[in-house]
Amino acid sequence: MGSEQAPVYAAVITAAAAVLAVVVGQMSTASRERRSRAYERQRSALVDVQDAALVVRSALRASGAAIAAAALTASSSRHVVVLSQPDLDAAQSDADAHLDVRLARVESVSVRNAVRGWQQEARFAFLGDEEVTTRDELVAWAVMNATVARALADEDLGARRERRRTTT
Repeated sequence: MGSEQAPVYAAVITAAAAVLAVVVGQMSTASRERRSRAYERQRSALVDVQDAALVVRSALRASGAAIAAAALTASSSRHVVVLSQPDLDAAQSDADAHLDVRLARVESVSVRNAVRGWQQEARFAFLGDEEVTTRDELVAWAVMNATVARALADEDLGARRERRRTTT
């Protein structure tokens, strides 16, 4: 009786091992696909932030140029109040809002800080703060883009959130 059941036990063990291998393979594939989707989401968010920052930069440059032109035509008094054009204000506001929305999707704190740092420098540089130069804005722009590039090069991009979600 024992020798008759040996082939049955071997078949059951072989079948169980095959099922286990398929389950482990499926779990591995699902995990890899989840990491890939997380990476693509973060990659897309980072690229979108760079694009939105470029739009903000253009809007600030246009507003700054309009303010400078208006200031030149104003009477020469000690204090000049320049009102910008409503369409430029709306474009600037829309660009800032678009950047805020895009930035909310970025997980990297260092990227968010770099973008906010650049945005502040750019606002001062383009809208007329004498203490912030164009060079300061260019340095902040380069730092922001380098920070985004480092985040894009991170092979673990998006996987940290997946690990946090599965461990909590």
